[in-house]
Amino acid sequence: MIDENILKHFGVDERVFIEALKSSPSAQGYIAGAISEVLLKEYLEARGYEVVRIKEKPSGGNNAKNYEARGDFYFRKLGSKEDKWLVIESKGLKSNSEFRGSKLDSPDKVFKFLRGRVFNLAKTKATIFKKGYSIYLKIKRVWERKNRGKKFPGFKWDKRFPGPECYSLENVWKNEDDLKKWATSLDKQFFTEKAYRNVEGAIAILETHQPSKRIGIKTGIDQAAPLVYDFNIMSVDLFLRTGRHEFVFMNSDEISHSPTSPEHLYQNYIIDILVKDRKVNPIIQDPWYSDIDKCINKTKPPYRPIDKTQIDNR
Repeated sequence: MIDENILKHFGVDERVFIEALKSSPSAQGYIAGAISEVLLKEYLEARGYEVVRIKEKPSGGNNAKNYEARGDFYFRKLGSKEDKWLVIESKGLKSNSEFRGSKLDSPDKVFKFLRGRVFNLAKTKATIFKKGYSIYLKIKRVWERKNRGKKFPGFKWDKRFPGPECYSLENVWKNEDDLKKWATSLDKQFFTEKAYRNVEGAIAILETHQPSKRIGIKTGIDQAAPLVYDFNIMSVDLFLRTGRHEFVFMNSDEISHSPTSPEHLYQNYIIDILVKDRKVNPIIQDPWYSDIDKCINKTKPPYRPIDKTQIDNR
C-alpha cells in the first residue's frame, strides 16, 4: 500500500523515495509537520473536540486569507450550542537550535549560556522584563510621533514569564562550581553539531520556529513573525527533542509578544531545556500547558465565528 502511494504520487519506488528523504532536511521537515497535524487532529478528537481543517491557500491567494484563520484547524467541543470556534496552529521544534552559530560548541560556551538561566532566576526575569519594556517604550514613542492622535497597543507581558524563554533548571546543579564541573567533565564529542543533531549533545533546547512575515493590523509594523490574533492557541510537537509525539500548548494572548510590536509574537520561543545525564524529560510550566483542556480553561482564549471560505473540505 505504501509502495503504491509512493509510486502514484512520486513515480518512484520506496527505496528511491527514502533516499531522497534522507538527503533533504527540508522535505523531512515538511513531512514531520504534516505528521504533527494528523496526530494533533487525532489528539483533539480523542478529547471530544470537533475539528475542521483550515485551507493553507484559499482561492485568491494570501489576500483571501482571513487574518483570524491563519492556523491549521478550527476546533470546539462536540455539542457546542454557539457557533463559536478556536483556531489552533500546529508547529514543531527547531532542529538546529543548539549548534547554529557555534553558540554551544565548547564547555565554556555551555556554562555561560546556562549560568544566568540557572542561578539568580528572579533577577534574570526582572532584567528581561525591564529591557523588554524599555524597548517597547522607545518604539511606542516613535510610532505615536508618526501617527498623531492614534494609540499604540499596550504592553502585556506577565512578569512571571517575561520574554520568549521558559525553562525549569532548578535543582539540576548545586551551584556555579557544580555547573562548571559538569560542563568540563563532558567529552568534546558532546559539543559537536553531530551530537546536537542526534539529541546527544550537552543540552537540548526545545525551541519553536515560526517565521511568517506579517503586517500589524493596527500599527502597520512589518515583522517576520505571526500576529497575536492569527490563532488562539499554538500546539508544538516535541518529537524532535523527546523522541515522542507529545504536544504542548500556549495561548497567544498570554505569552509574551514581541517588544517591538505588541501585535506580533516572537519568531522563536524556548519551552524548556534538557540536560545530558541530569534532566532527560521536559518540565512544562506556564505559559505552556501539556493538556489542551487546562490551557483553554485556565487562559480562556476568545472564541471566534468560523469563516466558511477558509474551510478545507478535502
